[in-house]
Amino acid sequence: MAVRSQSSVSSLSKYAVAKSPGVDPYNGIPSRDFCNSFWGAGDAGVNILFARMRGAARSTDALREFWKERAAIEEEYGRKLLELSKMTVGKDEIGELRNALDTLQVETEKLGNSHMQLGSQIRTDIEGPTTMLLNRQIEHRRSAQAPVEKKFRSKASQESWVSRAREKCQSDRARIASYTQQIENNSPDAERLRAKLKKAEQTAAANEKDYANVTKALADMLPGWEADWKEYCDSCQDLEEDRLDFMKDNLWAYANAISTVCVADDNSCETIRTVLDHFESDRDLESFVQEYGTGNSIPNAPEFSTIDSEPSAPDGGVPMSTHISRYTRRAKRPAPAPPYGNQQPIEEPAAAPETATPIARPPEPPSPVNNVIIPGRPDIPPPPPPQEPVIPPRDPRRESTALPQPPAHTQTYIPANENVAQAPPSTDNSNGGGKKILFYVEAMYDYTATIDEEFSFQAGDIIAVTDIPPDGWWSGELLDEARRIPGRNVFPSNFVRLF
Repeated sequence: MAVRSQSSVSSLSKYAVAKSPGVDPYNGIPSRDFCNSFWGAGDAGVNILFARMRGAARSTDALREFWKERAAIEEEYGRKLLELSKMTVGKDEIGELRNALDTLQVETEKLGNSHMQLGSQIRTDIEGPTTMLLNRQIEHRRSAQAPVEKKFRSKASQESWVSRAREKCQSDRARIASYTQQIENNSPDAERLRAKLKKAEQTAAANEKDYANVTKALADMLPGWEADWKEYCDSCQDLEEDRLDFMKDNLWAYANAISTVCVADDNSCETIRTVLDHFESDRDLESFVQEYGTGNSIPNAPEFSTIDSEPSAPDGGVPMSTHISRYTRRAKRPAPAPPYGNQQPIEEPAAAPETATPIARPPEPPSPVNNVIIPGRPDIPPPPPPQEPVIPPRDPRRESTALPQPPAHTQTYIPANENVAQAPPSTDNSNGGGKKILFYVEAMYDYTATIDEEFSFQAGDIIAVTDIPPDGWWSGELLDEARRIPGRNVFPSNFVRLF
């Protein structure tokens, strides 16, 4: 431990109180200034601040390498997109599909250019300033930290000399005290001990002088060290504040640059979507037929005739008879799904008389895609599994409607379908409302009513439907009179199917 003269210790102890770590010497409040926070016994703050500055430089260097790799990725991605945009796609196509494929190539080229520009921007506006900050940190370590480290080592060496000089003086004092005690005890070697005592006193005097000199040298060195360390702390704090602000701005600039390219990517995709909005496959096929069609005349098989009686055409060939193509297309491809948000069209019975009531097809439940309900479809959940039926949401404002008696002259029809069986006869239940039976459905799952206006049913029950509101809760009644309950007429549509 360093030993100072009494006057030096007194002055330095006052300074140490004033400079105690984390306390402002003027008002006693905590201070965040480096120059007041990295002192302490044994110079504990020196190594901490040195380590902080080394770590800061490593962080900056790592970030610079990150930007370098990120720019290389963007540039490589941009080059690949540009190469991809030159690939010929659908050169034999015509019409709107040709336009859509051309737009795909153009927009891919735009994407490639935007990502190439992003890579260049990262190198220029983000990696470049990061490299400049790293150079500042390297220069700070060379010009500011290296001299302070050198003085710190000199100070530590001086404190070591003071410590050794004090130990010598303590050893001399102990030896002199031992010789003196032996002489006072009338030792037989008193004369020899007096000679040793005299020599020890001379050595102690020389060591005391050396101790005083090294202590004074340390005391003279400390003010300069403290001034240099305080200046170094200030420079470190300035550099760290600049670094932290720079890191924030640098990352912010990166996020903005990426967002700009994401917007450009989205604009390119929107351009492709806009072109596809005008793309109708039927129209493209019609254009193809109009431009390249070869007519509807089908050559007949040539008729047999003798060489002498065979007629000849004006061009010297054999004349051919033709017939007109009048085929009806039989498409085997599945019917295209309607656009999202459109109800399935209502089907009319194929052979219904003019007095028949049109049959409304029940709305299809929403199509689950990866367990997500597609927005815009009717507000009915997918049909539940037989083990655990799912109850569709109900509109609490809707009132139940009892099943009316259809007029005697009205016939009930069901959609033409090869799997449709004969509909059951109409029931006699009526509330006088005058509503007609639209069609019959068969329950696919068991259902238990939850409120008074609903009715329960079991899988296989037949239900006469009188109303199909868009909320998915239809009106009707069971044909099983034994289980029918008057006033209960509401049931979930996704628990049934056409009968």
